[in-house]
Amino acid sequence: MISRVTAGLAICSLLVSGIVANAEDEKLGLLLDRSPSPPNVVGYVNAESLNKVMGGSALGADMVQNVNDYWFISDLDIMNLRPKWEAGYATLKQPVDAETLAGKVDGYVDDIAGNKIVWAPSQTYFVPGKENRLGVLRPADRSLLSSWLLSSGNPTFSEFLRAQTKQPEGYLSLMLAFELENAFSPIPLGEKLKDFQSLKAQSPETVGRILASIKGVSIIVGRNGLNECIVKAEFAQSPASLKPIANELFAEMISRNGTAAPEVLTWSVDANETSLAMKGPITEETLSGVLGIFSLQGKAARAGLSFKDSDSANRTKEQQTGYRSKYYFDQVNTIVEQTRKHKSQTTGALAKWNDQRARQIDELPTLNVDPDMIQYGSNVAELLRGNALTVRQGNVEAGKAKATQGLNRGYNGYYGYGYDANSVAANQNVTSAYARGNAYANYQEILNQIDQMTADLRRGMTQKYQMQF
Repeated sequence: MISRVTAGLAICSLLVSGIVANAEDEKLGLLLDRSPSPPNVVGYVNAESLNKVMGGSALGADMVQNVNDYWFISDLDIMNLRPKWEAGYATLKQPVDAETLAGKVDGYVDDIAGNKIVWAPSQTYFVPGKENRLGVLRPADRSLLSSWLLSSGNPTFSEFLRAQTKQPEGYLSLMLAFELENAFSPIPLGEKLKDFQSLKAQSPETVGRILASIKGVSIIVGRNGLNECIVKAEFAQSPASLKPIANELFAEMISRNGTAAPEVLTWSVDANETSLAMKGPITEETLSGVLGIFSLQGKAARAGLSFKDSDSANRTKEQQTGYRSKYYFDQVNTIVEQTRKHKSQTTGALAKWNDQRARQIDELPTLNVDPDMIQYGSNVAELLRGNALTVRQGNVEAGKAKATQGLNRGYNGYYGYGYDANSVAANQNVTSAYARGNAYANYQEILNQIDQMTADLRRGMTQKYQMQF
């Protein structure tokens, strides 16, 4: 239960009417009403603004060059932080048509209730629309798509999600909202909280009841910078008593969930009878991790990119393979650089981050990509995934060693066995340091391997296709 709780509330710690409201209602509100199945997430991103506040490259060139904004809904598995399905729209910088898009993604054109839709091998449905809009649904479930297009899903969703759709779009770089009502039981939650250092003098049972009454969490990032982050959690029971411990509590929950967001400790906190809000700067790494949960934005951006490649018809098959291979190569290296920039505070966070980057590489399109380049991407993903596994195994072994050390006693030679708490603590600190050292050493080793693979492949591909990789 605690893993589910910490996953949900870790989002809390990472995450808070007109245009303004009317435009936003037309987008998120209508999307929510037409949901093919009950969602628990709603989100909006202004690509240009968010990329600017995240340093100019965090979203990738595809997103900024091809997408103005996108909005989506999803049913998220809170425990694993993986979407069961995603549906949404992107406003592209130029229109797309179904036949051309199908050819670009090696898919086919289908028809549902008079709507031309495109199936792609990445298990994605695209729905070209008016005003440069492109609908996207994953996975490619035809019955789910039919419910979405025909508005026959008759979904149920909370007033919490409905309220989030009314956020003023004109001030937003990003808005995400997660419905968590009735997700957690207060009894096992209270038990798990008993060894939390951040509770201080507060009762674990009382804190557990308050946290279990959570209705939802939202995050807002404004357009002036990452310092304009507002996280807000709404509760059925008053969270006012949590205000003195909020920073430490959420930081500890995040840490125990194998993630890191140290900036949480610096945020200001405000609380009343129904909500608890935290305000402060959010790092690029933390926000990238949250955005990486969802995939629709990348699919829409790559669909838009295919229409910008106006010279593709004039290329030979070999030239086309070279062009697509270079694009794939650049995408893998962008992900590797994001991996390198991430400053994990814990080995668990390092493992989670690398596993997420590996999944991003797995998601990259491989149509018309050189087989050696595809193998390179697979090797990079496996190295990152292997490091995540190595780190987790090291943490498990360290935990076993510390448990054994805690049971050890020293013989005093006269009065039987004694117990030296200081010695046990020192040994456990050494064990933890040893595990961290091994984790980061393995991480640096795989980065060095990736660098060597990249250099070798760059030379080979440049020679093969006579273009600079």
